[in-house]
Amino acid sequence: MAAPHVLALPLAEAVRRLEEAGYTYEVESLLPPRDSEEAYAEAAVRKYVVRQRELSANRLALTIVYR
Repeated sequence: MAAPHVLALPLAEAVRRLEEAGYTYEVESLLPPRDSEEAYAEAAVRKYVVRQRELSANRLALTIVYR
């Protein structure tokens, strides 16, 4: 069974689709070198999946960006 295609989806939607399909995942943020996730904690940002790769059976790594 192939993993659901979640590229370019908002993170929340990607997570919902993966969980429905029985997949687990880990999230990796892609940020500029001088930024940190804490800098975006208070801001109203959206997180989008820009890369997905299969780690093992039913496990994916999702790379996200903030917009």
